[in-house]
Amino acid sequence: MFVIGTAGHIDHGKSSLVLKMTGIDPDRLPEEKERGMTIDLGFAWATLPSGRQVGIVDVPGHERFVKNMVAGVGGIDAVIFVIAADDGWMPQTEEHFQIISLLDIKTGLVALTKKDLVDSDYLQLQIESIREHLTGSFLEGCPIVPTSTLTGDGVDSVLSSLDSLLTVQMQRPDLGAARLFIDRKFTIQGMGTVVTGTLLEGKLTLDQQVEIQPSGTKSRIRSLQTHKSKINEAVPGSRVAINLAGVDKSTIERGEAVCLPGTVAPTQQVAGELSLIAGTKSPLRNGSEVSFLLGTADLIGRIYLLDRDILKPGERAPVRFKLKSEVAAKIGDRFIIRRISPQETIGGGRVLDTEFSAISKNKGLLAEILRKRTEFSPKVIVLTELEKGVRVPVSRLLQNILFERSVMEQAIRILADQNEITIAGDSIVSRKFLEKFAEPALQIISDEHDRRQWSEGLEPGILAKKLKIGPEQMPVVIDYLVSTGKIAVDKGLLKIIGHQAQLNPDQMRLQGRLHARLSASPLSSPTRKELVDEDPKYEVVIDFLRDKGDIVELKGGILFTRRDFEKIVESLTEFLKISRRATASDIKNHLKTSRKYVIPLLEKLDQMGVTRRDGDYRMLRIT
Repeated sequence: MFVIGTAGHIDHGKSSLVLKMTGIDPDRLPEEKERGMTIDLGFAWATLPSGRQVGIVDVPGHERFVKNMVAGVGGIDAVIFVIAADDGWMPQTEEHFQIISLLDIKTGLVALTKKDLVDSDYLQLQIESIREHLTGSFLEGCPIVPTSTLTGDGVDSVLSSLDSLLTVQMQRPDLGAARLFIDRKFTIQGMGTVVTGTLLEGKLTLDQQVEIQPSGTKSRIRSLQTHKSKINEAVPGSRVAINLAGVDKSTIERGEAVCLPGTVAPTQQVAGELSLIAGTKSPLRNGSEVSFLLGTADLIGRIYLLDRDILKPGERAPVRFKLKSEVAAKIGDRFIIRRISPQETIGGGRVLDTEFSAISKNKGLLAEILRKRTEFSPKVIVLTELEKGVRVPVSRLLQNILFERSVMEQAIRILADQNEITIAGDSIVSRKFLEKFAEPALQIISDEHDRRQWSEGLEPGILAKKLKIGPEQMPVVIDYLVSTGKIAVDKGLLKIIGHQAQLNPDQMRLQGRLHARLSASPLSSPTRKELVDEDPKYEVVIDFLRDKGDIVELKGGILFTRRDFEKIVESLTEFLKISRRATASDIKNHLKTSRKYVIPLLEKLDQMGVTRRDGDYRMLRIT
């Protein structure tokens, strides 16, 4: 299915040609009938000689309604560029031509209307003049078809020329993420709210769940029509009317888009490459307020030049827009900008980013990313997204993008196979970023082992501070370090493979003294605090032996050697087997110790699952 758009100067016969081609009057508004000119978009459809049907969008030619014209041609596949033979190339002809060029329309033809008002010699002069204007453009060499809507001469030639231009290769692909910018909304009695537009990247089906962005309104497709015929499925590139369930017309705005849930995150921040029209009267200054047109949306915003203060006519540059309201934009969309006063189309370009808040203050980095993205490939999108952040969720890469999901996923797999990125769960990470920290991390951990030989390893938070990276980035870095086979994680600490914690000679002597003191009287031995108060060097030795499992530390700093602790547990287990249950006081008497030791001991045994508490009593846990 294809959609054709008209373009051209006011009163050059666009609507009359559409009426002659289709039998449908695209001027539907009373004001249009009264004034004899198109104010808003008109819609019709025609059957080509091959039997194919095409939708036709008729746009206004008057300069006051250029924004409506842009809304009409934003989703077309080819253009019928209408020029009156008696007038020739006019100011609005030039503006419309610049717009369709900036919107990257691929093909079309020229309908040279009102041929009945000029003689053959003048008609030939006009054809030659038009050829000169089209030189170097996408319409260079296109068919120029003289027509007369008065006599009908040439109308069939327009239809047959369109039939030849519209090839199968031009058919819009199904990207699996349908989006339809709303250009009309109305209510039909007994049906409810209906919206119309050109279906862009995907299919829509009956009963499908949709959401209207940027408002976020959720709805269901109650019915679908194309060219006033009911259908079960709408295909990309078709003109579609959608009957929405549970949505009031007053809550919908022209310029919003009907989307599949989760495929579009609306944004007020858009960045891209802007081309300023060569014939623009004055340069564009940084921070200027402009009208930003995308799809059928017409928004006001400020434009910020990223690599200069002034953009001169004919130049192009990376820019970002701060819009006053949100738009359902995708990377790859074409946009137009107009001066607000005096109203004038001054340029356009392609959206290359819709989410750059993390680097919004880094103009240089954003400009470099946008320059790279002019290549516009899945690989470039993935790699440049990683330049904005260490870790990027795959779900973000699949949103707001004019690439099929499978194409993006394939690009991610290829980059992973080429070791340019690492897939970490549901996110991707730049391999270069990880490699950047591998050697410094190895050195920091090695220095820690040399400086504190008794330490089992380094805490990840300390490593993050030394590497000057955020704690949220550390899990990915740790996973990569472990994957190198040089670093391991043991008890939550990072250590070099093969590292064995060991005490120095002075600490080993202190270790022997500690064991002797704890074993001399296990249930009345000094606590951690008492030992450290006596000699601060005990702190390291206690931690070392506890981490190794040679000593057991209970609440309150109560310490036991592993051997003594196991003997106490064995003794208490035998006691409870016989007594069935016992109070803390009973156990204190059995162990011949004080509550200072018994209470932490019982709490530990409860945690270990050896005992359980029942009121004031303890008993063995039955497994």
